[in-house]
Amino acid sequence: METLSDMDTTTDASLIPQCDLFNDTTKCDVVIITKRVFASISVLGSVLMIINMLVYKKYKNFIQRIILYMTVAAFISAIAYVMGDLQNPGPVCTFQGFVTNFSDWCVLMWMFMITLTLYLTVVKETQLDRIEWVFHIICWGVPFIISCIIFADGNRYGPAGAWCWIEMGATYWRFGTWYIPLVIFIIIMIILYLHMIFVVKRRTRNSESVYGDDSQRRVLDELKPLRAYPFIYLLLNIFPLINRIQNAASKDPLHPEFALTLLHVISISLLGAVNALIFGMNRQTLREFQWSNFRLQVKAMCSRSDSIVGEYEVQNNDGANEND
Repeated sequence: METLSDMDTTTDASLIPQCDLFNDTTKCDVVIITKRVFASISVLGSVLMIINMLVYKKYKNFIQRIILYMTVAAFISAIAYVMGDLQNPGPVCTFQGFVTNFSDWCVLMWMFMITLTLYLTVVKETQLDRIEWVFHIICWGVPFIISCIIFADGNRYGPAGAWCWIEMGATYWRFGTWYIPLVIFIIIMIILYLHMIFVVKRRTRNSESVYGDDSQRRVLDELKPLRAYPFIYLLLNIFPLINRIQNAASKDPLHPEFALTLLHVISISLLGAVNALIFGMNRQTLREFQWSNFRLQVKAMCSRSDSIVGEYEVQNNDGANEND
């Protein structure tokens, strides 16, 4: 006769999802641990970038603000991959899938805006800081709408390997709402960037620009950190795209290739870390991250805050005395 404790043990075990993706639970553990390790590195890199921008007040510059917004999106995406795990279909898995899809789309949209800003500033010599609010509507609103559209066919969020995203059987949703738009956006970014290179070289030869030579050079120097982003983003999405194509073409999509899946999770988890690496690969940022410089900057910020508070209190007391 089965005891109550035996029934509880059996029930609890049945609630734990079993990974049979590779017919080897060890490989599942490797994929999940690898994803969490690299995503954690991206979380750390994104946090360091955000702290640097806030402490040194780089957010006052429009272009730096765009990088900041993209970094915030990359931070959310990295958090989603850290918490992503093997789950049974249900509310938790749906939430993970929704956040993952939303944050990945936010990163893509801000990445596109970086390229568009770079292109319009250099080629069209147009200032975009006055329409920054439009960027926010597009880069946060469009991902939210697309992530909600996936509910139109019922809940298509579910187990998608060793984490939750658009479920295995919904290939048309995967490619229609993510991979096809992803390829289109990347192609557009590359075309814009190649045209920008052509225009800059032509202007350099002809020395023609409505900007003065010094202004043009200053703009180009300011935009240098941005020019590698589209190509790096392309490289980081090659293996996820190849893996999902293999999943769709496979006769047994529920059992994907281990090597491709591993490269997939490494690529999608590395964006925040690579972003921080690119951002930090200049002498100024490296000097800013030196503890002595960072401590002086924080101390200066605290001193300014104290002086503002003190000035407010003095004015407030003076006002009170006048009223008396």
